[in-house]
Amino acid sequence: MNKKIFKSILFAAVAVMLLCMSTLILIMHNTIVHNEQKRIEGFTSFLSHVVNADGEGVLDSFSGKEYRITLIDDNGVVIYDNRRDPSKLGNHSSRYEFIHAKEGEIVSSSRLSPSFDVKTYYFATRLKNGHVLRVAENLDTLLSVSYDLFVYFIVIIVALSIICAIVARHVSNLIVKPLNDININDPLATDIYDEIKPFVTRIVKQQEQIDGVIKELERRNNEFLIITKSMSEGLILLNKDGIIISMNKMAQKIFNVSDECIGTSFLSVDKDNYARNVFVSGKKISRRSTEFSKLDHDYQIHFNQIVIDGSLKGYAMLIIDVTDKNRAQRQRQEFTANVSHELKTPLQSIIGYAELIENGIVKDSDIKTFAGKIRTQSSHLVTLIEDIIFLSRLDEGLMVSIFENISMYKICHEIFDALSLKAQKRNIKLELEGNDIIFSAVYRYIHEAIYNLCDNAIKYNKDGGYVKVILKEQEKKIIITVKDSGLGIPPEHQERIFERFYRVDKSHSRQTGGTGLGLSIVKRVVLFHKGKIKLKSSDKGCEFIITLNRSRIMDMVRKSKAQQELEKATLENKAL
Repeated sequence: MNKKIFKSILFAAVAVMLLCMSTLILIMHNTIVHNEQKRIEGFTSFLSHVVNADGEGVLDSFSGKEYRITLIDDNGVVIYDNRRDPSKLGNHSSRYEFIHAKEGEIVSSSRLSPSFDVKTYYFATRLKNGHVLRVAENLDTLLSVSYDLFVYFIVIIVALSIICAIVARHVSNLIVKPLNDININDPLATDIYDEIKPFVTRIVKQQEQIDGVIKELERRNNEFLIITKSMSEGLILLNKDGIIISMNKMAQKIFNVSDECIGTSFLSVDKDNYARNVFVSGKKISRRSTEFSKLDHDYQIHFNQIVIDGSLKGYAMLIIDVTDKNRAQRQRQEFTANVSHELKTPLQSIIGYAELIENGIVKDSDIKTFAGKIRTQSSHLVTLIEDIIFLSRLDEGLMVSIFENISMYKICHEIFDALSLKAQKRNIKLELEGNDIIFSAVYRYIHEAIYNLCDNAIKYNKDGGYVKVILKEQEKKIIITVKDSGLGIPPEHQERIFERFYRVDKSHSRQTGGTGLGLSIVKRVVLFHKGKIKLKSSDKGCEFIITLNRSRIMDMVRKSKAQQELEKATLENKAL
């Protein structure tokens, strides 16, 4: 802006300067010419009076004058000229000044030389004897004067142009300074020209609107970033050419990339066939879903085209981790198959024994033995069904969960009493170590979990071994450890032992009458109480460690009481 103002001021100043100089030269030249004409006219009048008084011979005394003096007779013949030979001059009867001078007036005329550098001014008057007296003078034309003064003009113009440039620079700085000094944050607080205040006011209002829009966009962008950053799913936005516009943290983790991938092609991030089919083949899709595996995880990816006014603008990709879902699906399938198998096995035994008795194949003396086998298989079947129902109801939250203060000493003694006969048969010692712990929990669940751990410890123990329950409280954490001197669990099986129907030694499990659901129930009970369970096992013996947090259990108790009060209030309202 400063440069433009400077150029405008300089151009205007130089133009005005040239115009003024030209006008001044024109006025000065016209003034000089006018004054010379007056002088010639006065001299002509004076000379005519002298000639009329003293005769034409007096003209010789003016021969050295700066003027050219010519005397013409009545017929136009030059009879005297102070600068040229009269005999060599032509007849002047046709000259304008001669014709009009004969009428008794002082007449003036002018003629331009062929080279346009000199202009001759003539004044003529009629004498008493009828002759015409003409006085002439050559004056430089305006063009000639300008040419003679050209160098001086150039010097003056350059000098004045430099001065104008300096002044223009100073003036432009003075003009622009208030504009440069405007406070961007508060323009109206600055001392500015009154002429531009409306313009600045309008700019301020527009700036406020722009700031509002920018803040709203930033707010929405921050919300979008926060939401996408906290998403457990991967989200990728691409333009129509497959270039990555946005990729949240989860998507970067899935594809093992950083923010540097923004602005690159998605195919440089993942070159699997599903991506190539979309971006390389050029197939038109409005929506598409597919699954792929990466780093031991299963993912489901959903493609959606972003179309605005019928034009493809880009793609949105949502990536969902379905590893747990697929694993759960496989476990459900395995569970269904295992349930069918576990139910089928005792039923087939019962049916087989019943058919033998029905067909009279069994001796009367053996009927009692077969009846005992049928009872054993039926009991195993009932236990299995009860465990399945218990575990299913626990998973679905259909069990009535009443929290109460329980004593671990009491629970352990009850369990030891129930399992004492089974332990005595194999000379296994049941031991309780540590101080009693009293806390809020669902009595039935805790009893079932500890019972299953102790029962398993006896089943898979060696004769003459031990089963020890260790109670310990540390920093508001309740630690219950069930330890045995049994067979131990190989490392390759330890990760799966809490799965339903999973058995380390299936033949031994059959012999001990296990259902394969005991440890699944234990883990589910621990998770219900917001706790953790872990296994320590080597070649000999197992150690199951349950850790419960008092504060988490108290939160559950408060929520349970609030739920009970809400249900009670609901029932009372219905009754009213």
